[in-house]
Amino acid sequence: MRAINFMKIDYMLTKQQMRIVLPLFVIVALLAGKTMGDVWMLFLCSYLLFMGTIFSTTPFGFCQKKNTGFLLMLPATVAERVIGRFLFGLSYIGMAVLFCAAVMGVFFLFGNEVNMTVVGLMLCNTALGLFIVALEYVICYLFGEGKGNWQYLGNLVRIAPGMAMFFLSMHVVGKIGEETYAADRMAFLSQQIFSMGLIALGAAFLVIVLSILICVKVIERRDYA
Repeated sequence: MRAINFMKIDYMLTKQQMRIVLPLFVIVALLAGKTMGDVWMLFLCSYLLFMGTIFSTTPFGFCQKKNTGFLLMLPATVAERVIGRFLFGLSYIGMAVLFCAAVMGVFFLFGNEVNMTVVGLMLCNTALGLFIVALEYVICYLFGEGKGNWQYLGNLVRIAPGMAMFFLSMHVVGKIGEETYAADRMAFLSQQIFSMGLIALGAAFLVIVLSILICVKVIERRDYA
């Protein structure tokens, strides 16, 4: 699929970033795995997803008009170019999720129990990360890509939504940690959070598809993609 090739182009443009991302994710995963508390583990996993949302928008910083001629010469439709860019963003969320799973694995190997509440909250965090990527990409295509003011707008778009997600996650985790529940009540709450996480994840993928359609329409109205 030609969209994969455009994702590879984005990776080529941002290859320096990967030298930072992978070691950072590994360090965070190891630190989280050695901790003894669910809250600390969720804190670091939320941080991984926060960083994933930031790094996912990096290719838009390379979308200058002088670079678009080369992209237009490549045999591909507008939809394939947009999907390739979304695949790049989703790949970073995917990497964050894989390292979060590694965090849970290391946490388990150190003799700790990973309960359903933690898994459910991680699903909710992942869904929120996908929502943020969709929002960031729509904003980038609408207002920023290839424009001279993108340096300032881009910094705001890259950081603000992910930071809001991070602090919201920490607030929810803190509230849950402050409450004391009976065993049966905790089991019910864990199941509810897990179910909400699955529903939110499904909704997030639908939003991603809708965002792709919107971005394709935006780019089709321009002279370049």
